[in-house]
Amino acid sequence: MSVTPGDIATITLTVRNDSDIVEAYDLKVVGPGAEWTTVEPERVSLYPGTSETVTLRLAPPRSPEIRAGEMPLGVRILPTEHPESVKVLETVVLIGEFHELRTELSPRRRRGWLRGRYLLAVRNQGNTPVRVGFTPGQAGEELGFAFTPAELALEPGESKELRLRVRTSSPVWFGDPVVWPFTVDVRETGERTEAENRPEEPFAGPTLDAEFVQIPIFPKWLLILLAALLALLIAWFTLVRPAVRSAAKEAATAAVQPRPVPSEGGTDGATSGTGETGRPAEGDQKPGEGPARVTGTALRPAEARPAAPAPAPGPGPASRARPPST
Repeated sequence: MSVTPGDIATITLTVRNDSDIVEAYDLKVVGPGAEWTTVEPERVSLYPGTSETVTLRLAPPRSPEIRAGEMPLGVRILPTEHPESVKVLETVVLIGEFHELRTELSPRRRRGWLRGRYLLAVRNQGNTPVRVGFTPGQAGEELGFAFTPAELALEPGESKELRLRVRTSSPVWFGDPVVWPFTVDVRETGERTEAENRPEEPFAGPTLDAEFVQIPIFPKWLLILLAALLALLIAWFTLVRPAVRSAAKEAATAAVQPRPVPSEGGTDGATSGTGETGRPAEGDQKPGEGPARVTGTALRPAEARPAAPAPAPGPGPASRARPPST
């Protein structure tokens, strides 16, 4: 008979009492499959010359410990009245093979400029040795993949790790990060170590999904900073620098111009003690001095001009001077 781990199979066994007394028989499964094989009923009582059929129920668990192939199975029949007549009935059970892989890719999301490294762990949960290979998948051709090693040979229950390196074809200089999703398929390679009666297609494990996030060489904040510095430079050369040069030029021109020198009689540079016509005013005469005399050639009638009125004496000290003596 045959059974596949995870399934249930049954087999019948007939017990006959060939003695001349009533006998009870205890039945117990022995051998490698005793933990997952039961017999029903476990005890039978028979009259002389009678028989009874019991059922063996086989339920191997889906575990790599239940190796595929032939496995001996025995049932011990122990008479209660004559224990020396114990017997062991043996049979061979064919354990079918099953395949199961547990895979884990870590991390599922990696960031980098040009390349990213991942760790792929594989465990053979089947009951037969396998050799597996790995096939990457991507929507485009922007990524390159390298597995180290390229294949793994795994015994039932064995775990191994390999490295996966992902590399992009070109860098990203500016802008936002670029997300490259990809997949990894795990498939059986090579010849099958244990073949069943019917041919089977090579099995495939679960498909793993992952991402490689390609970050730009120059981050976004650096681009903003460079744009701000360029704006400051443009503002300096177009607005600030001409204004600074114009102010400096005006300051230099003002520094080299001559300053007005004040006269001895006043600060405004005008001749003190004279009127509008250039003659001294009456109020500006000093005490003890007589009236001014005009000498020279008399003016002709045609050249005579009306004399400008003398300015009124001010309230200064000259107006309080004594009249000139005659």
